[in-house]
Amino acid sequence: MVETLFASATLLLFVAILTESITEVIKNLFPEGLVQDKVTYILSIAVGILLAFIFDLEPFGLEGVGVIVSKVLMGIIASRGANYVNGFLKRFEILR
Repeated sequence: MVETLFASATLLLFVAILTESITEVIKNLFPEGLVQDKVTYILSIAVGILLAFIFDLEPFGLEGVGVIVSKVLMGIIASRGANYVNGFLKRFEILR
């Protein structure tokens, strides 16, 4: 049980970091100032949800519609985790 919880938490952290990285890459494809904070927020959520489906991030073992809802929620959680990763990287001047 503890191993499964640890594995799920590790995967969620990995997806959050990957979400942050992909969001930053996509943002940098556009001229500076074109992508505003709200767009970045929505982009981060979309990337997080997409990665949750790609990595089959569904820790509850649900069936039917519950699987989709669970993956969407895990994607949103990953996107929020990406926001914390971004804040951490900016705080230590790793990311500008």
